[in-house]
Amino acid sequence: MAKESATRDSAAMSEKSRSEHEINEPGKADDELIKSYLRKTDLHLLPLTFTMYFLSVIDRNNIGNAKAAGMDKHLGLHGQQFNWIISAFFFTYIFCEVPSNILLKRFGARMWLPLLAVCWSVLVACMAAAKSYGALVAVRVLMGVFEAGYVPGFIYMTSFWYTRRQQGPRIALFFSAGVFAGIWAGPLAARLQAIDGKLLGYQYIFIIEASMTVLVAALMALIVQDYPSTARFLSPAERAAALRMLEADRALSPQALYSTQQVMRALGDWTVWAYAIIFWAAATGGATQAIFGPTLIKAMGYTSTRAQVLSAVPSACGFVAQLLSMILPRVYTHFSVWIMLFSACACAFYAIIATTENVHVRFAFLCLSNFALSPNMPLVSVWMSHNVLGATKKGVAAACTVMLGGIAGLIGSHIYRDKDAPLFRFGHIFVCVCNAIIFIVALALNLYFRFENRRRDRCDDDLDAATLTPEQIDDLCDSRPDHRYSL
Repeated sequence: MAKESATRDSAAMSEKSRSEHEINEPGKADDELIKSYLRKTDLHLLPLTFTMYFLSVIDRNNIGNAKAAGMDKHLGLHGQQFNWIISAFFFTYIFCEVPSNILLKRFGARMWLPLLAVCWSVLVACMAAAKSYGALVAVRVLMGVFEAGYVPGFIYMTSFWYTRRQQGPRIALFFSAGVFAGIWAGPLAARLQAIDGKLLGYQYIFIIEASMTVLVAALMALIVQDYPSTARFLSPAERAAALRMLEADRALSPQALYSTQQVMRALGDWTVWAYAIIFWAAATGGATQAIFGPTLIKAMGYTSTRAQVLSAVPSACGFVAQLLSMILPRVYTHFSVWIMLFSACACAFYAIIATTENVHVRFAFLCLSNFALSPNMPLVSVWMSHNVLGATKKGVAAACTVMLGGIAGLIGSHIYRDKDAPLFRFGHIFVCVCNAIIFIVALALNLYFRFENRRRDRCDDDLDAATLTPEQIDDLCDSRPDHRYSL
């Protein structure tokens, strides 16, 4: 009896020893643990964040579908009033992204991101009750406050969960949700405006789409977790293996404190603003396609409902291109080269649209231009995330990058003017120039990073981690002597 008890105790101690060894010591088991970690993390984070971005783009741009459904005529909008309603959103969107990321670090993604979504969706529903131009402007201004934090918040959140290499395809997938929304926004709006009820067609668009966002926000609050170190869906062994992997890749630590010094370094780093300029120029084309797509197609001679449906075709082309942006950097790792290639193609395609009057050619190149426009936003976001280090600096850099995307929406709201119909040459030329700017800035970053990497190789300095605290290492940001920029 005593022998059996001793055998059981020995087996229990052996099992405990193996478990502790698995948690504390990296080994062959780590590969399987990391695969399990990524599978569980992707399942808990990506479907809901993808769906929420899909809905946020629909909520932001359904004002264009509402116009095609007759909202402007019902409310008596005239002149540039509709354009100002669109741009009102971006006045607050521009300035609220950096504060939102700081608050996300304070409260955690699980609480902060769903809260933002509920707030903006309530405001979308309020647009159905708006009776005047002023009311629509006021609601759109408030929407910008809350939608501002979602995209930079997601980019920042992934820095705590994934290595830089793992972030790339996931950020690209996330951004593809925005283009995917363009595929469905038109057909969905066409179906909702056809509802035979007591409300007008455009009011159903606002109310039903806002309700969908609230439902997904509730699911996010229940399922999404803040950090790997506190995630309940991970086993102790998976958590330990993941934290070793993330530490080795210099991923962000949830224990890292807010640093005013890093905020100032981010704001004073010209490369952060270069990423932001690329994002701005890419977003100008993307935003105008999303909002004015039905208007541009309707100007080609199609009916309102037909234009809503056909607007899905250019968006489908953009969706395919964004899926490709998940794969291309793995084939050739120089982000700048892909960005320059796509921007050069978009520049050429828009030049063709601006110089032809043939309806079929314009529609075909509208589709091709959306294909060329769509990859650059995820590509520059991933490029920035690869190159910027420091917990606070990366959060501010992500917010600054997307912040200029808000300026793109503000400017883009006014480049497709009713007086330029039906060819809208001014808008097409403007987007063409934006893509030329992308090419030039990406080339400048490529050359600078080559120079800086060679300089650091010549210096051949090592990071003496033994003499520095984790906070001091984090404060070095991307000036770490062992850091090399991705091209």
